[in-house]
Amino acid sequence: MPNPAKAYITTIAALATAVLAIAASRWNPQSLTQFVALFTLALLASAMKIHLPGFKTTISTNFVFILTGIALLSFGETVLLGLGGALVQSLWKTQQRPKPVQVLFNGACLTVCTAAAYYVSHNLPTMVGVSSVAAMIAVGAVVYVVLNTGLVSLVVSLAERSPLRKTWPSCYEWTFPYFLVGSAVAGLASAASQGTTWGVMLIVVPVMYCVYVYYRMHVIRAVLENISHVSRENEAMLAGASQAR
Repeated sequence: MPNPAKAYITTIAALATAVLAIAASRWNPQSLTQFVALFTLALLASAMKIHLPGFKTTISTNFVFILTGIALLSFGETVLLGLGGALVQSLWKTQQRPKPVQVLFNGACLTVCTAAAYYVSHNLPTMVGVSSVAAMIAVGAVVYVVLNTGLVSLVVSLAERSPLRKTWPSCYEWTFPYFLVGSAVAGLASAASQGTTWGVMLIVVPVMYCVYVYYRMHVIRAVLENISHVSRENEAMLAGASQAR
């Protein structure tokens, strides 16, 4: 791995360590039952992951519960949702055994993204005189999506020595529809449930499972179409070479 990539991963890991230290020092769970329920759902959602074509990474439905945590839980609780989800997403049923540095970066990345989304979503709406769950989740979703795709794209760019201007749009293109639907579901569930965990579960779980199944089929179809396209191009090249003889 190139030295710039190593330095970048070290920086993100240091930021995540600082975030966890702050979360531990300010630990104030509002409802242990609610936290355990959402934490369990986030871990289960992290197991429902989709491999992104062209990237050695995955996305899962755990971000929906992270956004829900932003609205219903404290800072420390929400950060733990992000970290726990990242570890399950990295280690559970992987096609190849992940390297320790990959697990480290994934955990650090989601920790930093979750903390930033929580902080901005709880402060920016108040600064502009807006106080609503919808505004909180909308701001949190924007921060989370932009930061998450940006951090992942940058590490890929540094590791593969590829231009960030090409890597980031590709990552964003694959993940944006998924994040958009999930953010909308999280916002509607948090508002409709009136802060009750059971209400969130009844709304989010079945909807996001359907979204996960649909998006997984969409990615598989896109990969198969790409393979078919490459195969046709190869056949055309072979045919042309044969005629040239």
